[in-house]
Amino acid sequence: MMLAITFLVSGLSLLIWIVLLVARGGFWRARPARALPPQARGAAAEAGWPAVVAVVPARNEVDVIAQAATSLLEQDYPGDFHLIIVDDHSDDGTADAARAAALAINRAERLTVLAAKPLPSGWSGKVWAQSQGIAAVRTLGLPADYLLLTDADIGHPPDAVAQLVTRAQAEQRDLVSTTCC
Repeated sequence: MMLAITFLVSGLSLLIWIVLLVARGGFWRARPARALPPQARGAAAEAGWPAVVAVVPARNEVDVIAQAATSLLEQDYPGDFHLIIVDDHSDDGTADAARAAALAINRAERLTVLAAKPLPSGWSGKVWAQSQGIAAVRTLGLPADYLLLTDADIGHPPDAVAQLVTRAQAEQRDLVSTTCC
């Protein structure tokens, strides 16, 4: 009896995988969204690309925050874009490194650096920092049709935001993700 149940469960599992592989068209594979070519982006911006705010929690990331901030602040994105870095009690100059990176590329107006509040009971540090960044979007009155939640050690390709927004809109999604870098 136990052997029959094992074969039945194994067979059902195999059947499910066959359906996923053959009939679902590789839904799990990430394909780049087709972003508009640069010459068409002027018209797209006038047509209203959605506003995006990136939220980056950072704790003792002085070695990588400049690259991450620069890669986000230099996005080739025609819509409104703002970066919020939540400095989660760093003691290594993470916040100053982020500000210096923004100043170096003349994009300081697109960056807000927040000092994280003390961690309340029941929260994990990274999620608490993200939560504060998201709350700041409203507090600061920033336009935000989409939020980009990312990490302080990720350098983004120049079209990352445009790719994500294009995918979200083309597929009518509230949440999209991609692998990068």
